[in-house]
Formats: sequence, C-alpha cells, structure tokens
Amino acid sequence: MKKAILALSISALALSLGGVASASPVSSTVSDVKPATVTVTFSPANGEKPPIKPQDVDVPLGMGSEYYMEGSNWMLLYGSNVIKLTGNKVTVIGYGTAQVEAYKSNGAKLGVYTFIVKR
Repeated sequence: MKKAILALSISALALSLGGVASASPVSSTVSDVKPATVTVTFSPANGEKPPIKPQDVDVPLGMGSEYYMEGSNWMLLYGSNVIKLTGNKVTVIGYGTAQVEAYKSNGAKLGVYTFIVKR
C-alpha cells in the first residue's frame, strides 16, 4: 500500500515539475493605455527660506513612471492607491490625488508634495 501511494506521489510530482497541467488556457484583453498627466506641487513648511519655494509642475508621466523627491525622510499622508512610495521615489500606480510629507535630516518638516494624477 505504501509503495502504491509513493509511486502515485512521485508520478504526480514529476508531472507538476514537468509543466504538464490540465488547466484551461486563460485569455486576456489588453486595453488602450494612455499616459497620465501628473501635476506635482511642493508646498514648503512654514518658515522655510529660499531656495525652497512653492512649485507647481505638470510632469509627463504615465502609469509606472517614477518621480524623485527632495528631503531625507518621507511619509505618505494619503493616496496609497495613486502612488507607491519607496524612499524618495514615487511610482504612479493609479488616478487621483496623493500627498507625501518630506522631512529634513534633523526631523524638521521640509514640506508637502501633492500628486494629482489625471487621465
């Protein structure tokens, strides 16, 4: 009995490793993906002196595009369905509005980046 179970287990393992499967093929449709228009606004914290100044820039980014921010530390305030934050790198993943707060190396607030992603 043990030999029969072992033989079945080994043959099942061999089939799975060999890539033989009885799953039906999956069809997918690709929709027309258009680039997004991303407006990036930086608002400095109160008391910040030049060269830190408010900026409002239209950036030609699409889904999956990356934008690098200034500062030492960053915190996503809202919009985790719009952007993905990895260190100072923002990756556009959806449409909507998101905000990221930037901090100096001493922990003081540098300002807030606002990302508005439109179709």
